[in-house]
Amino acid sequence: MAPDALERVSDRVYRVKDRYVNLYVIDAGRIVLADTGTRTAEPKIRAGLRELGKEVSDVGLVLLTHHHGDHMGTAGVWAREARAQVAVHEADREVVAGRERRSATGVGAASKVVVTFLGVFARLRPAEPVEPGRTLAGDETLDLLGLRLRTVHAPGHTLGSCAFHLLPDDVLFAGDAVNARDGRPGPPRFVEDPDAAVRSYERLLAIPRKALCPGHGEPIRGP
Repeated sequence: MAPDALERVSDRVYRVKDRYVNLYVIDAGRIVLADTGTRTAEPKIRAGLRELGKEVSDVGLVLLTHHHGDHMGTAGVWAREARAQVAVHEADREVVAGRERRSATGVGAASKVVVTFLGVFARLRPAEPVEPGRTLAGDETLDLLGLRLRTVHAPGHTLGSCAFHLLPDDVLFAGDAVNARDGRPGPPRFVEDPDAAVRSYERLLAIPRKALCPGHGEPIRGP
């Protein structure tokens, strides 16, 4: 029997592990995706929907924490097949739509080498552009598909990095503004604005929540 695609985080929040990156499925009757993984994540997301007894047509909303290809890799699939609305912070909108390109820098010598390699890879295999249906300003509380959600602009990793605090479940989706690759939280290693990245990291860690869901690494529970 194939392993389950979903790992429970809260009563209606599930993690999907796509190789080295996380995406999250929120079951609100209709489905909300917090990030969409790489292009290879599509079969795992479809399997996760089946585990919940859902169809692709149940995907109603895609929340992108930022514009990188390992987080928006399948956004176009759900926009086309499910007519899901794609939402992203206004500062990353043009990159997601494919009308702008932006580069990052690494923090530390090793990260500088890695970001050079990733930049070459991204040019060879860019993420499919998708036109966002909703632009977020950040730092506002919204009602989306019946969910109360606070958006937190967390610039630095990208200029439009945005975290999402699912208020009813008290789960914070941090994207790559919080790096948990080493088993504990730290600021991102690849950034468009180094100083802003540290400030955003500290701000997100200070938000009280039951669980913090990073883009990489294990969810962080408790303080």
